[in-house]
Amino acid sequence: MSTFEHIFIRTDLDPAGLAAELASLMGLEASRDEAGKVYLSRPASDGRPGIIGGEIYGNSYTYPLDDPEEESVIDGYNLVWDLGYSRRDRNVQLDESRRMFRDVTTLGRWPAVLLQGLDLLIAVWSPRSGYHEFPPGTSPDVDHRSLWEQYRQTPST
Repeated sequence: MSTFEHIFIRTDLDPAGLAAELASLMGLEASRDEAGKVYLSRPASDGRPGIIGGEIYGNSYTYPLDDPEEESVIDGYNLVWDLGYSRRDRNVQLDESRRMFRDVTTLGRWPAVLLQGLDLLIAVWSPRSGYHEFPPGTSPDVDHRSLWEQYRQTPST
């Protein structure tokens, strides 16, 4: 299980372009490390200490398109934003990630999916379908396809 929550975003922008857009629109801090990796963060909400944020990068979690049994809701999203909480509290991290997801989707610009770790599907938003939260325990993978199929983005080839 991942130690991060993840926002998967479908956009024509590259990681740096998305970070610049989100930083501008949401007042976030964008940065790069020595290797050129792109990061985006903000202070935690409600007066909590610490920050929430992480790296934005290309989605490498997708499976081959020719195997329907490996299909996942995240296959149609090209960028991933890892969200971690600097104070290492998983409950606060999930709460802050939900808030960040709502803030991103309120912009109304890019279809997005929120995963807890890489194992649980929390929420999805798209201009076509709007915002939807999933029942606890929903997988982003084929075993729960019936719950997320209508929110799936067609993968680019």
